[in-house]
Amino acid sequence: MAINEYVENGENLWSVYVNIRSKENPRIRVQKRIKGLKTQSAALQEEKKVLRFLTEEVSKQQQRGQTWIELVDAWELTERKNPDRTTSDTTFIDNLSLLRRWTQSLFPLHALEIGRAEIKQILRDAERQGKSRSFQVNLKAAINGVYNWAIDEGRLKGITKLPTEEVRVQKRAEEKLPEILTLEEVKKLISEAKIHKHPWYPVWVTALLTGMRSGELHALLWTDIDFENDRIFLSKSYNPRFKIVKSTKANYWRNVPISTELKSLLLHLKSESPEREHVLPRFWQWDRGEQAAILRKFCQEIGIKSVKFHTLRACFATQLLGNGISSVRVQKICGWKDLKTMERYVRLAGVDERGATENLKILPTDAEVMAQVVNLCDFKAENS
Repeated sequence: MAINEYVENGENLWSVYVNIRSKENPRIRVQKRIKGLKTQSAALQEEKKVLRFLTEEVSKQQQRGQTWIELVDAWELTERKNPDRTTSDTTFIDNLSLLRRWTQSLFPLHALEIGRAEIKQILRDAERQGKSRSFQVNLKAAINGVYNWAIDEGRLKGITKLPTEEVRVQKRAEEKLPEILTLEEVKKLISEAKIHKHPWYPVWVTALLTGMRSGELHALLWTDIDFENDRIFLSKSYNPRFKIVKSTKANYWRNVPISTELKSLLLHLKSESPEREHVLPRFWQWDRGEQAAILRKFCQEIGIKSVKFHTLRACFATQLLGNGISSVRVQKICGWKDLKTMERYVRLAGVDERGATENLKILPTDAEVMAQVVNLCDFKAENS
């Protein structure tokens, strides 16, 4: 605060300046300056009025809580330092990117002032720009996560309902058919890759015979292979985004059985490169996460559906399910935690529906048709 005397047009005047910053939230700062006061006494009286007004304004802003950008900044800082964070580094960075990119319209708003209308507008903007339903669901979840964190940390007091509640992401009118290769297409892919001596042949075969993710295959070492018990001990995965080897996506280890075909391939790879630490060959495209582009290009060249690398995992699962392997065993081998994911592959394989229509006997048998022909001939003979 300050009261100053100055001269203007030959006249002595007084000015008042008051600046207040919140002790609870240093980002909350209000200030006001008044000039042209005739006397020092008038300046002192005006200073008291301004001080009272600005104090009330700071109190109001404190009650409204932090702005959305302040909450996002504080959430980011806390989560970066949190050793017990439940989400992976990739998920954390993806969520932060979503918040920074798609919630800019909320930045100046106080978190308690944000309502359903603002959240729905953000989701509509994402939809207009062609973002998928899953993208919108993730965006909503990221916003929801910051609110829940702020409530748990005591940064939002008095809130009874999150603005994301009852905001529904619109479902697409038509479900997109997931990518999958038929058994014939799988065989053609492998056959053509072998004939053309494609360098990715061993990678694709191993993916199709294990259902392992790209990162899990990339990180696979010979020390993970148990030839005596015909199994792969799977506990790690390569992350091309951060160029690091970490735990698997599900964050737990699992065993993958080695089939006769796979064992033959592994032994061949071992004999070819006995000094190599990794089971599969190294490619710079793989290091950079470009494995899908390589597969898609080759699929196009040989005239089959162009699919992404992750589709090989889906092919593995559906082939096992189609061959009568229980969904529980397939889920265990592939390392899925979510039953909903498993249900998707069960539906793709069609194992639940198989044989359901077998008892619909509506077509006449050859014997029944012949019997009717004989009866008709007898009828004509009797009436001739």
